[in-house]
Amino acid sequence: MQENLEKTLSQLVSIPSVSSNSAACHEILKLVRGKFDGLNLYIHENCDTPNPWFLATTQNTMTPDILLLAHLDVVPASPEMFTIQKTDGRLYGRGSYDMKFAAACYLEFIKNHADKLSNLNIGFLITTDEEIGGACIADVFALGLRPKVAFIPDGGGDWKIEERAKGLLGIEFIANGKSAHGSRPWEGENALHRLMDALQMLRNAYPLTSSDDSTLTINTLNAGNAINQIADYAVATADFRTFSLDELNLCRSLAAQIAEEYSLEFTISHEGYPLLLDKNSPYVTPFLDAYRKQRGGEPEYVESYGATDGRHFAEYDIPCIITEPYGHGRHADEEWLLAEDLGNYYKLIERWLLPQQSL
Repeated sequence: MQENLEKTLSQLVSIPSVSSNSAACHEILKLVRGKFDGLNLYIHENCDTPNPWFLATTQNTMTPDILLLAHLDVVPASPEMFTIQKTDGRLYGRGSYDMKFAAACYLEFIKNHADKLSNLNIGFLITTDEEIGGACIADVFALGLRPKVAFIPDGGGDWKIEERAKGLLGIEFIANGKSAHGSRPWEGENALHRLMDALQMLRNAYPLTSSDDSTLTINTLNAGNAINQIADYAVATADFRTFSLDELNLCRSLAAQIAEEYSLEFTISHEGYPLLLDKNSPYVTPFLDAYRKQRGGEPEYVESYGATDGRHFAEYDIPCIITEPYGHGRHADEEWLLAEDLGNYYKLIERWLLPQQSL
């Protein structure tokens, strides 16, 4: 099993499926999609897009009990990182940890248990656009996808389980003014000054005191064309994060109010709901039971300040189990996964999905 898992992972890593490399994204999805052929599964897919995806379910339903996710796209890396290197018990390579290992586990599971799939009510959602926002998830939800629980091996870290994750808003403000010579500001209307005043009001509402707080950061600002010319146009973007859905809605309202007060154009470029894991949910407790048996103890829970595909499921109150094995270097030059944990993670999935077999 371990040898097969490492071989599959090596094959997946060898395809440079950077999100912007449409040809490679199609190549890797075709490879993985082919492993599902002949299993009498129900397939929904979209390959007529730069970043293709497919959904496979064991039953003819869009409401499987369990949905297992994996994204096959990765961030850019040097060419040598697309060849797995096993050193000191670690599997080095782009995507080894984030998160092609999950796809390798899923492929091993459907191969080893092809005869049992018809008795399960599970689904597999494989995508190639997570690193650039995961827009395809909305398309799949539009088809009616509503699993009882989603399994996302893309966070937590070191076998910890995400108990909650912050939601987010991407905010854009645009100010329009009137140009004039820098020496005669009374003849113009400085768009940048007005925008800066508005941004300060928004910042004042969210002073940073701890990591648990709602946070707001101004991360881009563009304005003006010359040092001696009044800026007639200015645009800024802000990133808001919070554990509270109420705070998310309040920030949206506040931003709209400030935009109106300062005569700004205002848009929400992207958003995601906060995530809270209900550990007593009947759809979550079987996984926690399998975890305890596999790991030999209680799980450790963590918070996440970033976002995963889980934010899409939170919008529909679908529980998300987010955990991953031991590794390091997500998006870094030395990304690696502990080799033995590849097998251990597979065993956890197997114990969860086939509890009777794992007794």
